[in-house]
Amino acid sequence: MFFVLLGLTLWVVSSSKRPTSGSEELPVIELDQSAITTLEITRPQDSRVVLSKVDDAWRVTEPLEAAADKNNVESALNRLGDVKIRRIVASTAQNYARLQVDETSAVQVVVKAGETTLARLMIGKYGNGMTMLRIDDREEVFGAKGSLRYAFDRELKAWRDRRIVNVAPADVQSIRFESTHGVFHFQKEGDGWAALEGRKALGDFDPTQVTGRLSTAARLTASDFAEEGTSAARAGLTNPVATVTMTLNEDPNPIVLELGDSTLQSAERFVRRQGNPTIYLVSQHLAERLQPGPSAFETPKTPEPSAAMPNAPPVGSQQPQLPPEVMRQLQEQVRAQQQQQQ
Repeated sequence: MFFVLLGLTLWVVSSSKRPTSGSEELPVIELDQSAITTLEITRPQDSRVVLSKVDDAWRVTEPLEAAADKNNVESALNRLGDVKIRRIVASTAQNYARLQVDETSAVQVVVKAGETTLARLMIGKYGNGMTMLRIDDREEVFGAKGSLRYAFDRELKAWRDRRIVNVAPADVQSIRFESTHGVFHFQKEGDGWAALEGRKALGDFDPTQVTGRLSTAARLTASDFAEEGTSAARAGLTNPVATVTMTLNEDPNPIVLELGDSTLQSAERFVRRQGNPTIYLVSQHLAERLQPGPSAFETPKTPEPSAAMPNAPPVGSQQPQLPPEVMRQLQEQVRAQQQQQQ
C-alpha cells in the first residue's frame, strides 16, 4: 500500500510540472528595437516595401530609394517591441482566411538584423482586444494584445518622408509670396511683420495673418508624391505659377518653394523645393495658402452669428466607437495637420 501511495504522489508531482494549455505554451516575442536593421512589409495586393537602417537613419530602399518617415517607422518598431501573445485563437489552416492571416489577406512583416531573420509575422484582423497573428512557421493563430496591424498596413507614400519644409516659424526672418495674385514681401520687425512689397494693395493690414501663412509654408507636408517619371515640364514647374521664398536667421541660403499645375484629377497640385529633385503633391487647400491675394493679409471680418445646425446630434448623444486601429490612424493624421499649422 505504501508503494502505491508513493507512486501516486510522484505521478501528481510530475503532472503538475507538465506544460498546460495556458500561457506556458504561448510563444514569447522579444525583439530589441536597436538591433533591427530591416523591415520587409507586404500588404495584401500590394508591392513589398523594404525599410533599411542606413548610417543610423531609416530609409525606404524598395521599391525605390527615399528618406523614410521617422514617426511611422518608430511606430512600427515600438509595436514590434511590445508584442504580447494572449492566447491561441485557432490551430489549423482552415481558419486562416476567416482571421485574415492567410497569404491573401495578411500584412506580412519580416524583421531582420543584418542578414539574420529575427521574426516572420502574418498580421490579421483585430477583434476582442486582440490582433490575429501567425508567427514564423507555426501553424497556430495567436491573439496578440491590442491593435497591431495599423502600424504596418500603410501605403508606400506613408513610409516616405513627406516633409517638404520643416523649420521653426520663429526662425524665419522674411517671407515673399509671388503669384498672379500679386507680390507680397514681409520682413520680421520685433514681434510683428512689416510689408516691404505689396503694401499699397493691402487694406486693413493685419500682421498676424502673415504668421498664419508662414506657418503653412514653414511646416509644409505633402499629401503624396508625383508618379515616377513625372517631368518638371509636365508638373508645370518649368515656369511655376507661384513661388514662396523664406530667409532664415544666419542662413544665407533661402528656402524657395515652387508651385506648379494641378494633377489630372485636379484634386492636388505639384510642388517642388528648389535644390530637391523630388516633386511632391499638396492639397488644393494648401496650394491656395501658398499664393495669397491682398485680402489674405487683412483683418478678417467678424462672421455673422449662424443658426444652430438642424441636423446636429443632440448634446450628450453617444457616438459610435471606432476600432482602435482606425482611431490611431485618425490621430496620426490630426498630428500631421497640426505640424503643418505650427
